[in-house]
Amino acid sequence: MEYDVIVRNGVVVDGSGAPRFQADVAIKDRKIAAVIDPADAASASGAREIDATGLVIAPGFIDLHSHSDWVLPIADHGQILKPFLLQGVTTFVGGNCGFSVAPVMRERQRMLDESGRLCAERKFDWEWDDVAGFAAHLKRQGLALNVAHLAGHGSIRLSVMGSDAGEPSADQLRAMQAMVERAMADGAVGLSCGLGYFPGMIAKPAELAALARVAAAANGVLTSHLRAYSERSLFFDSRTPHNILAVREMANVAREAGVPLQVSHLIFVGRRTWKTVDNTIAEVERHKNDGVDIAFDTFPYTCGNTTIRVIFPAWAQTGLEGLLDSSDGWAKLRDGFQPLKTFIADSVQLMWAVKPELSYLEGKFFGQIADELKLDPVDAYLTITRESGTRARVLNHLYSGDDFGDEHALQEAMKHPLNLFEMDTILTSHGHHNPASFGTYPRILGHYVREMKLLTLEDAVHKATGMAAKRMRLGARGLVREGYAADLVIFNPETIGCAADSRTPTTAPVGIEHVMVNGSQVVANSKWCGDGVMAGEWIERGLASR
Repeated sequence: MEYDVIVRNGVVVDGSGAPRFQADVAIKDRKIAAVIDPADAASASGAREIDATGLVIAPGFIDLHSHSDWVLPIADHGQILKPFLLQGVTTFVGGNCGFSVAPVMRERQRMLDESGRLCAERKFDWEWDDVAGFAAHLKRQGLALNVAHLAGHGSIRLSVMGSDAGEPSADQLRAMQAMVERAMADGAVGLSCGLGYFPGMIAKPAELAALARVAAAANGVLTSHLRAYSERSLFFDSRTPHNILAVREMANVAREAGVPLQVSHLIFVGRRTWKTVDNTIAEVERHKNDGVDIAFDTFPYTCGNTTIRVIFPAWAQTGLEGLLDSSDGWAKLRDGFQPLKTFIADSVQLMWAVKPELSYLEGKFFGQIADELKLDPVDAYLTITRESGTRARVLNHLYSGDDFGDEHALQEAMKHPLNLFEMDTILTSHGHHNPASFGTYPRILGHYVREMKLLTLEDAVHKATGMAAKRMRLGARGLVREGYAADLVIFNPETIGCAADSRTPTTAPVGIEHVMVNGSQVVANSKWCGDGVMAGEWIERGLASR
């Protein structure tokens, strides 16, 4: 039989977790047409062939926690998101942490435009208000990668309630439920919430469960940035570690709503929190054993990107600009941040200062910035917050480990059977970057699989592909299997890796030989060939992968 492409002589790690096997993979009309036993290889021919001798053929990696829905609406998003493809990512799930570009109410779009500036490459014209309209815009424009979408609780709440920090009325709750219902009808894979950010941080469990029930009724999922990832926080008043209470809170929401729960980026923030890893995972297991469909995800770095506003208390989130402009507000914030002074100085790195004249500070830790500005570290943090219009982006460190090799908490989470892999990166063309944008999956397969043997190759690929596709309702993706999308990454298991870190984040990966998106090649012989290739697809919620 004649195929469009045949990948010859490779070792297939098919994404299911099953043992690797030798086979050729044939592609026709954007799909995997056949997985061919070596004994039958001579009977198949292709218009083009790729020699994968000594290489692994795997499904394209799936980033199940992305914020790049804020970049997709611009025509040149493919160039900006190129580092994803270069490391083998062919699909991502957008709309995480409660902030999605759809659904929205037209009268609130500019409010959402401001709230999304952290993730956005630049402002774009809102040509949609619902998920179907967003999908139609992307299909007209073209997609460099495949994308599935979560409806964001934060965007929905801001649409219905604006900046009101109170509880929703019955009418407002019904309006939010209606937006979730429409989003699910339009193909969204589920609902996301971000309980560390406004307005998610002021939403109570009953509100979240009411919306999650709508997603559950449509066979969707619930993802959650938890209310706390540290042993102590501003959200709970208890001697029990607050990160454990945060897991418990969302597990109870999921139980009440009858919805699968994906705990987003299960990190352990700060040295005191690392020791809670065993008890936190035991909390997850307890709810799993009690009938909650719960899992979590991690990234393979001890730092993560977020907004500079993330450590401000809930009472300061509305009207923060005014507080920073008043001497009394400044003094109150400054006093409240004193316990975090050492963390701010040594463990918070500025990624994007917003103002071009402050760009020389990007990539520096706030202790260094304090020296540059001749300020106390807390005052330096407040200054950058104010001067950036509260929109600066930061890279926080001491996430589940440090730069000196203490990664016990990270590794315990990574190797757990309920863990999946993701990137959680905010990738734009400006500022200092998150190394995860450049090296997440090569680092997992090189450092943690080949060098440390923390996981088998089959398990790691499964967590990055088939398990993710099944979890996020992506249908026929995530496996090297006949009839599935021809999203493939072909890599050298002996050389794959990436040395990108927080100081040199744009270091390119090695060992990624070929990448295909729906049968179209964007990386060939380790070189980029994807300029202008718009082979991605909008993925509507489907059945779990077989």
